[in-house]
Amino acid sequence: MVEVRWLLYALVLELASLVSLLSASSELSLFITYLGTHLVASLLLASAVWALLPSGFRKPAVGSWALTFSLAFFVPVFGLVGILGGVLVGYLLPAVFRDEPFVGVDAPVFTPVPAPALAGFRQEDLKGLLKSTDTPVELRLQSMLTVRGMPTRSTGRVLRETLGDASDDVRLLAYGILDQKEKAITQQIDRAIILLESATQARRYRLYRRLAELYWELNFQDLVQGDIRRLALERASFYVDRALSERPDDAGMWLLRGRILLTDEELEHAEESFLHCRQLGLPPSRVNPWLAELALLRGQLGRVRELMTSISDDTQFSSLKESVQYWRDA
Repeated sequence: MVEVRWLLYALVLELASLVSLLSASSELSLFITYLGTHLVASLLLASAVWALLPSGFRKPAVGSWALTFSLAFFVPVFGLVGILGGVLVGYLLPAVFRDEPFVGVDAPVFTPVPAPALAGFRQEDLKGLLKSTDTPVELRLQSMLTVRGMPTRSTGRVLRETLGDASDDVRLLAYGILDQKEKAITQQIDRAIILLESATQARRYRLYRRLAELYWELNFQDLVQGDIRRLALERASFYVDRALSERPDDAGMWLLRGRILLTDEELEHAEESFLHCRQLGLPPSRVNPWLAELALLRGQLGRVRELMTSISDDTQFSSLKESVQYWRDA
């Protein structure tokens, strides 16, 4: 290293200057020789030591170098010892007394999840695996990874139940899945609100619609609970009303309004919204299931059967076909 060579040169020159200073001769030329040799030695020493200092000690550059040089030049011998001792202390003591905030841990064992391992499991099977304390943790973690790819409206309840699991890995993975899905929606909400501040009238209507749907998704996917769920429903209702004030003939918003009211157990107002959807032209496959749910809550089983059997057989919703067939056979 260049700095080490400079340091050796400085030590040799400093030793030579001391020999000339301690000479028995009192000629002025010897003193001038000493000063010149000592000056060069101090320059080399200051440059070498400054380069070896920790980066935090070299700021400001000019000031720190000048201080090192002054100590070496104006305090012969003792300055040299002090500088070298200071460098050693600066490097050694922090390593001895520094509090280490981290500890070494073993690398986690990665368990690969083969794609087809749980592909044939039904939702009920997955719930049983996750709730069973006799199931190995590795298999339960694989089940959790499968649940992550399923719609949260179907898995939200079991994920929340898993938050109290005895296994840290299962509990943390369940929390991570729910948190990730919630953040994905809230980030979209934040972006839409920012865009709303400078939106034109036509764009404002689309943003009202988007915000109503996003706030509803927080509730529909069972991502929020308690007061946050109540707030999400209130915001969804608020933006539905704003969208309808712009486009009163938006059947989709009337349907969403009815579903929000149904969740709030305001059955009469929910029914009015659903019936208005049908007047605006929504097909029975979109509206009748919600009217049937209203009738079921009221105990009107005949009305439920009438509404469900009036849905066409060629509906595109496979799960709805099964419900229609059930009520036809009832």
